[in-house]
Amino acid sequence: MRIELQQGVVTVHLGGSLEYGVTETLVSSVTEQLDLAREGGRAVRQLRIDMAELTFVDSMGLAALLTVRRCTDAQGVALRLDHRPACLDRLLELTGTLDHLTAPRPRRMAARSGRART
Repeated sequence: MRIELQQGVVTVHLGGSLEYGVTETLVSSVTEQLDLAREGGRAVRQLRIDMAELTFVDSMGLAALLTVRRCTDAQGVALRLDHRPACLDRLLELTGTLDHLTAPRPRRMAARSGRART
């Protein structure tokens, strides 16, 4: 996993499998990056997860992506899942989470929904 921050966009590059044993690292890394940017006064408007080299996702990987969505919603940050492999799209369709994880959210609405949970 490699993470970049450029001009308000955090990009996480994933490769291999997103499964038990890896998911905690993804969630903690994303949370840390968003918190550090906010504390440093840098506005993050978008989190992009580049999945071009992802080969497998299990239920723990899905749970991690849902956790990342909650985190981005809470901070009013847009989430993009770039270059999704067919195995992930199939999992998202089967679980009914495709729209939840991929549909854009209006920035104001996302920030409001996050405040209601805190």
